[in-house]
Amino acid sequence: MQSQNKRLRFIFASALVLLLVGLITLLLWSEGTFASRAAAWESLENALITLMGEYPDKPKTIVGRVVQLLLLIFSTFAFGAIVGKISSFFVAQALQQENAVKQFNDHIIICNWNDKAPAIVNQLLETNQEYPKDIVVISASVVEDQEDFKDQDHVYFIQADPTHHDTLEKFQAPQSKSVILLADEASEGPDEKNALIALAVKHLEQTPDRQKEIHVIGELVNLDRHRHLMEAGVDEVISARDYSAGIIAQSAVFKNMSAVYQQLLTYSDGSNEFYFIEPGCYPTHLLGKSFPELGEWISEYSESHADNPVLLLGIKRGNEEILLNPSQRQFQRLSEEDSLIVMAFRQIHSID
Repeated sequence: MQSQNKRLRFIFASALVLLLVGLITLLLWSEGTFASRAAAWESLENALITLMGEYPDKPKTIVGRVVQLLLLIFSTFAFGAIVGKISSFFVAQALQQENAVKQFNDHIIICNWNDKAPAIVNQLLETNQEYPKDIVVISASVVEDQEDFKDQDHVYFIQADPTHHDTLEKFQAPQSKSVILLADEASEGPDEKNALIALAVKHLEQTPDRQKEIHVIGELVNLDRHRHLMEAGVDEVISARDYSAGIIAQSAVFKNMSAVYQQLLTYSDGSNEFYFIEPGCYPTHLLGKSFPELGEWISEYSESHADNPVLLLGIKRGNEEILLNPSQRQFQRLSEEDSLIVMAFRQIHSID
């Protein structure tokens, strides 16, 4: 089929060339220029000028004028075809570059953009310095702050609609570490929009070839919409107003308590942050130990790792319940599904 198309194109191009040669020959003959080399050259020159889209001196004969008009029409179509081919080539190149999407894996997707977004991106970059993760920002509108991150090799800004399944799949949402849904403050219903995105993300989990659960964090604006986001598939619903209210109240009771939260919520080399040590990343001989026994072992571990001391704060039971400094009634023994909640200067992937 392809060879047949090439043959047809060759025949068509050959016919056009023969038509052009025939028209020029007819023009030279009608003007009677074969007898004089100078006259023939002048007529040929006029024919070339006509093919360039100009209109030179009129031929002397009616046949010559008709032929010159045909040459002008021929040049118009030919020029248009050439320009169209060149334009289509550059358009195809641009589309090819646009469609050449990097294959992301274990990355972080941020849907929508607002005033909190730059700080979130900077915090993610700070905490992943040792093992950088790609951060893909998907926003339906142009992100004006993206110039601030032009020197960051692992931050990508995509102008697309994050509520579409195709957009999320194109940028490998099923392979991501997590998806952050920020409140689109320009939208009339930011919580409703995030619910639509969450539904699209969770839809990608339900296809037969998906084995990985996509972790979704959603920012909540209207507290009445908390249940809507949870039912849409958001794993963690975060409301800035909830956190700020608690911090303000505690700061009123305990002076400078806000500085404690500020340090804990800011990733930097000189501050401590919270981390999970997942099952399989701590020694198996810790299984069955009580919380005081775990704290004693962690303290001994910290003594030999003075550059990054570790403090045990609590336990995460399975994938849900968080126990901070649990009492004996709340927590008896460490099981193989539990994670350790620790505080340290730098992220700890495993302890032994």
